[in-house]
Amino acid sequence: MNWSMTKPKRKKKRNESSPSWEFQNLKGSKRVRLIAERKTKGYTQAQLGALVGCSGSMISSLESGRLNPSLEVALQLEVVLQTPYFELFPDL
Repeated sequence: MNWSMTKPKRKKKRNESSPSWEFQNLKGSKRVRLIAERKTKGYTQAQLGALVGCSGSMISSLESGRLNPSLEVALQLEVVLQTPYFELFPDL
């Protein structure tokens, strides 16, 4: 008997060229103004989240463009950072 202790090799998946594969890993644009305003005020993401009433991970998601702000969060960010909404979120 010819037994092997290694795992059998799996077949590689073919890379599809459909539009859904092209756009699968795209992320939203970074909100540079939001990041810049937070840093000029000297806040960390966690500190800004505490002032706004959300988590630091939500601030991170807002800055990276993965999330859009709710109305309450957007208004609080506008008050805390003293910057108009349309400057913080130009892509919305």
